[in-house]
Amino acid sequence: MYEYTGCGLNGIILKNGYKVVETPYGDGVAIEDLDGLHRAIAGDILRQTTPMSGHQFRFLRKEQDLVQSELAALLRVDVQTVSNWEKKGLEAVPGPADVAMRACYCAYVQVRFGPVIVEPSAKADESAVFEWSDQEWVERVA
Repeated sequence: MYEYTGCGLNGIILKNGYKVVETPYGDGVAIEDLDGLHRAIAGDILRQTTPMSGHQFRFLRKEQDLVQSELAALLRVDVQTVSNWEKKGLEAVPGPADVAMRACYCAYVQVRFGPVIVEPSAKADESAVFEWSDQEWVERVA
């Protein structure tokens, strides 16, 4: 198993779907369908029933290719407010920010890939385990 830290979240574990490759700078890791993995991670965040962490908030912003000032303009807040939410790290962002980010991300995904289905039964946790199965990333039990 491989702990994927490139997304900026703690505890994202890949059961498979990656391989260690040699580069001129040392060993590296190649991950199957990185965009698909990031959509699976985002889906895990959206399914959680408690407020998202600052890390998760930042992850979803970056997945939408937004800089802090663009998100601040969309949410009608100061850019420093967005920065403060993201600096919360593992702590929860305020309720309205959480709801707004979930709505923004769902709209973004729906336009690009189709409807987002959210089941309200997922545990609240920044960590998750993913497996590459049938050409897509699926969340699994560790």
